[in-house]
Amino acid sequence: MTIRELSKLINVSPATISIVINEKKGVSEETREKVLAAMKEYNYYPQQRKRITENKNVLVLKYYRSGVFVEENQGFIAGILDAIESRLQKENLNMVLRVHKESFEKFLSETDLSQYEGIILIGTELTPELYPLFDSISIPYVVVDNVCPYTTCNSVCMNNEENVYIAIDYLKQCGHKSIGYIGGNIYSENFQLRKKGFIESVERLEMNYVKEHTYMISPTMIGAYNDMLQQLGDLSTLPDCFFADNDTLALGAIKALKEKGVKIPKDLSIIGFDDIPYSAVSSPALTTVHVQRRQIGELAVEQLLKIKKDKKNKPVKTLITGNLIIRDSVAKKA
Repeated sequence: MTIRELSKLINVSPATISIVINEKKGVSEETREKVLAAMKEYNYYPQQRKRITENKNVLVLKYYRSGVFVEENQGFIAGILDAIESRLQKENLNMVLRVHKESFEKFLSETDLSQYEGIILIGTELTPELYPLFDSISIPYVVVDNVCPYTTCNSVCMNNEENVYIAIDYLKQCGHKSIGYIGGNIYSENFQLRKKGFIESVERLEMNYVKEHTYMISPTMIGAYNDMLQQLGDLSTLPDCFFADNDTLALGAIKALKEKGVKIPKDLSIIGFDDIPYSAVSSPALTTVHVQRRQIGELAVEQLLKIKKDKKNKPVKTLITGNLIIRDSVAKKA
């Protein structure tokens, strides 16, 4: 008998049975007793216990709503996945990659998590209303690329606010005094934190935020170009420079600005965030903040291994600082 067959017999989800097997919180005592009684009746528990012990698979779930961040951001997530797989192989663990486009709740309720040693969630497109569902995950887990604010969980993410400060501090060092903002018009936790970091950094560094030059545009290369082209207003009031929430936004905006006759970086400097591969070969090559994708992936696995070894470990949130990549899109003012 499989966990799915048992769940149908007693009308509970496989995830609920996994919670009971692993002695986790998240179900009522009445449900727990019901599951334990059914496992005894159908002689299920001993067989399942053996299968868990022999398991060597780690589930990596790439969840997305729009796919803009996990599919179109020029290999950003792919770099993290490569690092995760390499680190797991060193521990003789297999990476089982699943892509889920539907309800996150449905995934958790229908997936037999007991067949995995742990789970790494690519949380780039997870939104706050989904965070409470983490409580139903019955095996060790780590969230990657989302700090999940105000939520108790293990996570590894770039330090968005500090990395934004690195970018804007460089603009200040180059002599720029006024700044505009290019943000994404699709929700992501990372974008929220970068906007917060932008506001705080501009204030701390005493730069002039020219708010009429705030552009909320689509975080795809073509979408950013089209939206920026439509939204550009009075070019005579342009600030000295722009910060963009990611490189895709920056590159799309540069194309639109150049089409309007703005010379980058002679007339206007732009700095991005992520250091995607195309940034190095764009015209001009984009100055940006490099996010250490390999380190994020490796630390996620190491964190998962620690939880597996000692399940009493308290949740840890790890933030990774990036480094500035200086190219040609930012000019030094005289």
